[in-house]
Amino acid sequence: MRPALTLLSLVTALALFGVVGGARAGGAQAPTPVTSAPVTLPPITLSSPECRPDIGTVTLGSAKPDAASARMAQIFAEDQAARQGGPGNIDWNRVAQEDERRREEVLGLLKAGRLARGQDFYHAALVFQHGDCSDHYFFASQLARAALARSVTQAGWLYAATFDRWQLSQGQPQKYGTQFVAPEPCAFRLAKYDPDTTDAERSRYGVPPLAAALAQAEELSAGCRANRKGQNF
Repeated sequence: MRPALTLLSLVTALALFGVVGGARAGGAQAPTPVTSAPVTLPPITLSSPECRPDIGTVTLGSAKPDAASARMAQIFAEDQAARQGGPGNIDWNRVAQEDERRREEVLGLLKAGRLARGQDFYHAALVFQHGDCSDHYFFASQLARAALARSVTQAGWLYAATFDRWQLSQGQPQKYGTQFVAPEPCAFRLAKYDPDTTDAERSRYGVPPLAAALAQAEELSAGCRANRKGQNF
């Protein structure tokens, strides 16, 4: 069983419960973020023995001739497919084991210099946002940042979401308001957030205004209840 307060991004919640505001999850469109100016990232060094895997030092540089973009895309597709099928049809223990194997493979590709395209970093960030420790979430945010610097515009929202997840994992409020919790079944609410963050800051990364996120929590709850009723929970 998953903990009652598992963090859920809007995308994950849509995939799990399928119906929000009468629309299927597959039809949901994420907002298009504004691309930031390119940034040069120094080597990333993270060390936490409790993380599986422990990150160590990673340099995001130019790919070697045997670039593995196709394999990275396949790993990403497997990560997403594992989360389809509805809340009662997912073996989360199995998913956790598969997630760990995916993270290990992606980390190996990154350390070997076999990933350098913006889309590679975007896919890798999505895999590491499903990590098991704070370092994984921070690493995911830096991968998303690298993707955004390489003009992958949808990485803006992912950067905000992974940064929020990192903040919450350390007991701090999320900055952008991308993460939801459900302390009771079908009772979604926005996880603790920083009230000083402006909608202009959110817009920079393609995150909807705070009022929209609060309304979305209500829609998620309603969609979840309708889905459970339809499945006779």
